[in-house]
Amino acid sequence: MKKKSWFYRQLLLYMPAFFIVFSFIFFVFFQMLSDQSRKDAIKANETLLLQSITSIDSSMKTIEQMLLSNMLNNPDLSVFFNDGKQSDYYLNIKVVQFMKNFMISYPLVDSMYLVRMNDEFILSNSMNANLLDYPDYKFIKPYLTEAVYETKWSGVRKFQEFDFKEPEQVISLVLKAPYIRNGEGFVFVNIKTDSLNTLIQPMYSEDVSYIDILDDAGNSILPEDHGISHKKLISTATSPLTGWSYESGLVNGGLVNIANQLFNVWFIVGLLMMGAGVWWIVFVSRRNYRPIEQIVLQIQKFSQDKTNVLLQEKRQDEFSFIQSALSSMLEQSNSYQQQYREDLLLRRTYLFQQLLESQYPANLAEWESRSEIIQLNDLSKPQTVCVIELDKFNQFVGQYTQQDQYLIKFALKSVIQEIAQKHATHVWAEWISNSKLGLLIQMNDVHHCEQEILNVLENSRVWVEEHLKLTITACVGGTAEEFTSISESYKQALHALKYKMIFGENSIIFYTSIRMEEQGKSFDYFQRIQEMAQSFRLVRHDWQEQYKSILNNINQDMLNQDHIVRLTDYMIYSLGHEMNKMAKEFQEHWIRVGEPSLQDALANSETLEQLEIQVEQVLEQIFEHLLLLQQTRNHSEIIRSIRSYMEKESVNPNLSLDFLSEQFHINPKSLSKLFKEETGQKFVDYLIELRINHARHLLEDTHHSIQEIAAAVGYTNAISFGRMFKKVVSVSPGEYREQVSRKNA
Repeated sequence: MKKKSWFYRQLLLYMPAFFIVFSFIFFVFFQMLSDQSRKDAIKANETLLLQSITSIDSSMKTIEQMLLSNMLNNPDLSVFFNDGKQSDYYLNIKVVQFMKNFMISYPLVDSMYLVRMNDEFILSNSMNANLLDYPDYKFIKPYLTEAVYETKWSGVRKFQEFDFKEPEQVISLVLKAPYIRNGEGFVFVNIKTDSLNTLIQPMYSEDVSYIDILDDAGNSILPEDHGISHKKLISTATSPLTGWSYESGLVNGGLVNIANQLFNVWFIVGLLMMGAGVWWIVFVSRRNYRPIEQIVLQIQKFSQDKTNVLLQEKRQDEFSFIQSALSSMLEQSNSYQQQYREDLLLRRTYLFQQLLESQYPANLAEWESRSEIIQLNDLSKPQTVCVIELDKFNQFVGQYTQQDQYLIKFALKSVIQEIAQKHATHVWAEWISNSKLGLLIQMNDVHHCEQEILNVLENSRVWVEEHLKLTITACVGGTAEEFTSISESYKQALHALKYKMIFGENSIIFYTSIRMEEQGKSFDYFQRIQEMAQSFRLVRHDWQEQYKSILNNINQDMLNQDHIVRLTDYMIYSLGHEMNKMAKEFQEHWIRVGEPSLQDALANSETLEQLEIQVEQVLEQIFEHLLLLQQTRNHSEIIRSIRSYMEKESVNPNLSLDFLSEQFHINPKSLSKLFKEETGQKFVDYLIELRINHARHLLEDTHHSIQEIAAAVGYTNAISFGRMFKKVVSVSPGEYREQVSRKNA
C-alpha cells in the first residue's frame, strides 16, 4: 500500500481541479447555448421585420406604379386634368368609375381624390367640391406651393371627408399629375393604417413578439396594443421606399432580462471557479515540484563537478558534445527553412507568370495539388488581373539606390496585400517587370466586384502617395469566370495601361470603362496634321490653334498610347517633309535642333498633358527661329505681302504670276524664284492649295453645287476644278461631301 501512496496522493491532489474545470465547462456550455438561442431569436426577429417591410413596400410600390401607369395611359384622366370642366358630368362620372375600379383592384386603398389646379376643382370617389371647401384642404395646401417631382408618401394623419363619419387614421400617397399644358394637378390616395396592420398581422404572434412602424415625425402608424405591458426592442430597420422606421422585438421583455442576468451570474460563478482551479493547480504543482527541483539541483551540481574534472583532463564532456550537436542541428534546420522559403517565393513568382501567360495549369486538379503546398488562389472562383505601374519610373531609378528600390517595391507589394485583407479580399501580388506589379484578385461577389477592387486600389493609391511619396497607375482587366480566361484578363489590363496617357498618372483605369476609338479617325488626324505642318512652314500663327484642336480631339476620342505615339511620329515626319521644301538654313536648323528636340519630348512624356506642353514648347522655339531667319532675308517682307494678297484674292480667276508681277512691280521669273526660296512651294502649287482648301470648307459648310463652288474659288471650268480637287484630296468633290455628311451623322 505504501508503494502506491504517491499515486493516491497525486490523484487526490488533482481531483478538485478536475471537478472545478468540469463545472466551469458545464456552465460555459449552458451559457453558450443560451447565447446561441438569443442570437437565433434576434435573427428570426430581423427576418420577420424584413418580411414586413418587403410586404408593405411591395404593396405600396404596386399602388404607385399602377396609378402612374393609369395616369399615363387613361385618356379620361388626361382630358380631366388638361381640358376638363366642372360642368362635364359625363367625364366626371367616368373618372369616378376609374377611382372605384382602382380601389376594388387594390383593397388597401380606402379613398382617393383628384385635384385640378386650373379651376381649383376636387373630384373624389364619393363627392366633388371646390378646393377651398374640401374638408382635406389643410393637408392639400402645402403641396400647392412646393415643387413635387416624384411620388411621396405622407406620415400618419387623420382624414374625415364627411362630418357624420369618424376621422380615420390614414397614410396618403401624393402624386403630381403629369400634364402641364393648362396647369398642373395632383392625385391623392389614402390607405387606412388598420389595413397595413391587417396585412402584416398574420406574420407574427402577438403573444410572443410585436412590430411597430414610425413615420418621419416619430408617430406610430399601426394601432397601439394596450394589452402589451413590457416590450423588448431587438431590431430596427428603415424602409427604402417611405423612409419609415420599423421596430420589432419581444413582449414581456422583463422575463428575458432576468434570464439574461441569471446567465451572466452563472458565467461569473464559472470564471471564479476557473480562477480557483488555476490557483489550486499552481499550488499543487509548486508543492509537487519541490522534490523534482532538488533532483535538478543535484544534477546541475554533478554536471559542474564533472565538467571541471573533464576540463582538467583536456577532454570534452558528454554534455558539451550533446549541446554542440543540438546547436549544429538547429543551425542546419534554420538554413534549410530559409532556403525552402526562398525557393517557395521563386516558385510562386514562376507560377504567377505561367498563369498570366496561360501556360499553367492544364486543369484545376493540377492546380489544387500545388495549392496544398503553396498558398495560392482558388481558381474555381472568378479572378481579375490588375497591373500596377510606378509612375515616372526613370526618375525613380535615378533617385533611389538598388537596395532602396527593392525595399520600396517590397513595401508596395505588402501594403496592397494588407489593405486587401482589411477589405476581406484575397490578392496574389508579384512583380512582373521592373516597373509593373501584377495582382490576381479573387472575387467573392461577382455583382460588386468592380466596387470591391476600386476600394482596395484607391486605398492603396492614397497610402503610397502619402507615405512613399510616389504615384502609381492601376489598370484592371475584365473578370475571368474560368481560370482559362485569366490570361485574357491580363491582356485587357495591359491594354488599359495604354490609356495612361489619356487618364493621366496616379489614376485607376478599368478596361470596361474604355471607349474604343472609331474607325477612320486616323485618316482625319493625318489630314489635319498635314494642314498644321503647312501652316507652320508658311509661318502662319494659326498653327497653334490647329495643334491644340488636334490634341483636344485626341483626348476626347480616348486614343491609346500606341495611337498617340504613331500620330506624334507622323507630325514630326510631316514637319520634316515641309521643312525640306524651304531654304537650306531652315532645313539645317530642323535637322540639328527641331527634330531631336521633338523626339526627346515624345520619349520623356508619360501623359497626354505632358506631351502637349513639351511638344508645344519645342514648336514655339522652332517657329520663333523661323520668323527670325525670314526677317533677316532680303525679300521676306515682299513675299509675305504677296502671300497675304493671294490669300485674299485666291478666288480671282485671273490671279497668276504675270498679274502679281504687275501688282508688285517684280519680274515674273524673279518672283517665281523668290517665292520658291521663301515658301518652299511653287507659286502654282501654293495657289492650288489655297483654292482647294477654300473649296473643302465650302463643301463642308454649304449646300452649293459643285459648279457654284468651282466658280467661287476661282475656277472657270467645273471639270478642271473636279480633276484638280481629286488630285489633291484623292477623292472627287461629291465623294468628299458624302464623307463629311456620314461623319457628321
